[in-house]
Amino acid sequence: MDSNQQTIQSLFEDAIHYDEPYTAHLIYFATRKGKVKMQEPVSKLFEMDLTREEQNEIRDMHVADILQMRRIKLYAIQRGENTYNFYFANNAWDARELHHQIYGEWKKHIISAYNQMIDRALYFPDTKETKTFRELKRETVVFPRWVCEMEGS
Repeated sequence: MDSNQQTIQSLFEDAIHYDEPYTAHLIYFATRKGKVKMQEPVSKLFEMDLTREEQNEIRDMHVADILQMRRIKLYAIQRGENTYNFYFANNAWDARELHHQIYGEWKKHIISAYNQMIDRALYFPDTKETKTFRELKRETVVFPRWVCEMEGS
């Protein structure tokens, strides 16, 4: 194997580090089923034939997050016509409960905003810093946490 060629193991580690759960679950599935080995080149992943049933199994593993890559999620709760509050929490119930503690209102509709917003940059005028939700999540120690209020459409 060429020394410059990435192994499945290094791709798996990158998927964990860079928060790419579908890739991580695909590799986990493929190695568990013996379709590939961790020390093989990444190109072996593209040579795999997956049945519809296997594709569904990978999707189900990803949705269930069996690798526990996203224990903390990002939720949005709409307050006004175009105003949303964002929370880091283990689940929607925790975000809803914290919202109630802060604003005194129970909202039925809670939006899972992780995929859409995690890399969205926010500017903080007090500190003159720009940070993404992902960076803020890494800095957070206690969950659930209110993150910010934003206007959007």
